[in-house]
Amino acid sequence: MINLRKDHAYLFLLLGLGIIFWWEALAPGKLFFIRDIPSAIVAKKLFWSGSSGPTLWLPYSFFGVPHAANPQSEAFYPLNFFFLLFGPERGVVYDVVLHHLFFLLTFYLALRRVGFGEEASLIGAAGFGFSGYMISLASIPLFLRTAAWLGLLIICLNEALEKKWLRWSLLLGLVMAAQIMGGEIQLAGMSWILAFGVVVFAPQRTAKPQDLLKAAGALALGLVGAVIVNLPQIALAGELVPLSNRTGGMSLASATAFSLDPSKLGSLFFPNYILTSSAYYFWNFGFFYGYTYFLSHYLGVTLLILVIFSLINIEKPQVIFWLILFYFGLMMILGDNLGVYTSLHKYLPGFNLFEYPDKFLLFLNFGFVLLAAYGYEYVSGWKRLFPWGAGVCFLAVAAVVVFLLVYPLRIEEFGNNYQAITAYLFRRNILRIAVFFLAGSGLILLIGKVNARWLGLGLALVLFLDLYSAHHRLNPVETSDFFQPNGFIGEFLTNEKNQIVPPRIFSIVSPKQDLILHTQRKEKGYTGDSPKKMLVGGWSVYFALDDVRWAGGTFYPKEVDKFLKLLEESKWPQNELILARSGVEYIYSFDQGFTKIPGAFPRAMIFYQSRTLPGRDQIMERWSNPDFPAGQVLLIETGEENTDPGLNLPGSEPARITEYRNEKVTVEAEAKEAGWLLLLDSYYPGWKAEVDGSPAEVFRADGFFRAVRIPAGKHTIVFNYFPAILKKSAWAGGLGFMIWLGLIATTFTRGKGKEKI
Repeated sequence: MINLRKDHAYLFLLLGLGIIFWWEALAPGKLFFIRDIPSAIVAKKLFWSGSSGPTLWLPYSFFGVPHAANPQSEAFYPLNFFFLLFGPERGVVYDVVLHHLFFLLTFYLALRRVGFGEEASLIGAAGFGFSGYMISLASIPLFLRTAAWLGLLIICLNEALEKKWLRWSLLLGLVMAAQIMGGEIQLAGMSWILAFGVVVFAPQRTAKPQDLLKAAGALALGLVGAVIVNLPQIALAGELVPLSNRTGGMSLASATAFSLDPSKLGSLFFPNYILTSSAYYFWNFGFFYGYTYFLSHYLGVTLLILVIFSLINIEKPQVIFWLILFYFGLMMILGDNLGVYTSLHKYLPGFNLFEYPDKFLLFLNFGFVLLAAYGYEYVSGWKRLFPWGAGVCFLAVAAVVVFLLVYPLRIEEFGNNYQAITAYLFRRNILRIAVFFLAGSGLILLIGKVNARWLGLGLALVLFLDLYSAHHRLNPVETSDFFQPNGFIGEFLTNEKNQIVPPRIFSIVSPKQDLILHTQRKEKGYTGDSPKKMLVGGWSVYFALDDVRWAGGTFYPKEVDKFLKLLEESKWPQNELILARSGVEYIYSFDQGFTKIPGAFPRAMIFYQSRTLPGRDQIMERWSNPDFPAGQVLLIETGEENTDPGLNLPGSEPARITEYRNEKVTVEAEAKEAGWLLLLDSYYPGWKAEVDGSPAEVFRADGFFRAVRIPAGKHTIVFNYFPAILKKSAWAGGLGFMIWLGLIATTFTRGKGKEKI
């Protein structure tokens, strides 16, 4: 029976718990600063908001890379308006918090819609919403944006199964479209599997073949709508994927590097002990279990009690299904330590596109939470009374709490003895989780003596405290000055602020530097300013510097790897010569600042001598040779080899760039003879050129760059990036989206009362 008053009360409770969890981040002037947020997300959103919307080309990475073509750019995600309203730093905070709150509320409603009771739904929403999985996603907003729609996905799929199939299948398509726009396609696909399982194996439903077909049909129709809405993104990605470093998926060695070691399985039930920010570099000492891809695997000992009770009903198909899913997730996150993931990676076509075994923590964690919800449904009807057992548990809780208060944390007594500190924190961690285990057990033992409603509410609050104590410091915050440049960068930006073309640099990074939070803190203490000083990840984008070392995201053109390989295989001064020929003006290191590269080529040049070669590798080998006159002869990639006479022709000379925007570059050139205009920016499909308003073919030059033929005299050359496929897909997608909305409207205006509810 639906109790709206209780549902509303529990929704407000979840909202309040979420705000309590993120309270420190919501305080004015506070910013997230760990993991992907400082290294890429803030910079990416600054670029997006500074461009006033979806941007197709990113000029601050390599020699320029396609931006919107990368699905993980989230370029078309509708809720990006947060960053237009609040700026990138605070926008990220609001984006993370609101997506997390949205998930908490919709997931509670989803569990209610499929048939769970109010308290079981509250426990399920809190148990998964504050789990190690979801809170780890908060430091990877790309993933959180995709996962946040899971609750609404379940609601739409369940309604399609129970009520108006067509209407809710069409609405389901919009939810799936939002997930794809969120940028994490793998996580979206995994969430579709989970939604299917939740709906088909609902508490009061006996899975029938027709239910399976209806649910699968709704997902299939929804996927059609999601593809239609995302046609521009899909079309752009279709151009990128064949040219990307991820075309063949992830290698087995790279993927299994993120396997959970069996010796770390304790991290599922014994969380890392995370110290406060005042602990400085001792903060990371509590990570005695380590982690692979996610910062926490902790499931919650409070939920464990309920999971144990769920196994009493092991004959129920629903319990069996979620138990199987739990074990499947467990086998997968073990990666190469068990062999299941390895076998699937080797023999199942397309499976190598699933990065990292640790991502399957989603299945393990979700199955665990659903088992706990079933466990609560079982114990809430338990009529046995064990008041003495509950009393013993509560007395034990009081004793442990008193002990922890009387003997507060004193790691300073151990000096720098890492092993002693780790052992000490582990013992305190055992005591801490014992409090929640005993409190949860005591509440369950009171069943029959206390109203089940208060029991469920009490368990949910104990569960929240359990997960809160383990996870609320996983996403610490910094003050707003964290994103200010250091002295070297600040002075450099001041000197270069009037430049039309962004300075091109190559940043040097310590190979041991790691953005993962414990290493970030260990060397620099709580200030954590190393990534900013070292221009790690997207910091070049944040400061509008073109760092050719940065790859620009997950899916980047193969030429990036080829160029970096050229540098790695070369020795000084040859590698510096390669940088100079690429228009790189400065080398940056965090301890010495900017060093000017002698003889750096201007960004635009006029060449009068050229050679054509059929192979890109052959061109790169010749161009990078120190003996090759790269400042006089341009190498053009064509289908045949030919050498222009070039007799008595002058050497190259600079051209003047008068306009430099993301998707448009304008160059003024005055050529003594007919020749070539070279722009030291990436050659990529979709770039078009005009010479004095007339279309001109764009050639790949020197292996990486763009060039056009120009006649003698003074000319204006304009490069524009707007792939033809984008225009076609935008029209098709827009038309399809309007038709889709029309179909949804039709289901509301026609056939009322005809479908059985």
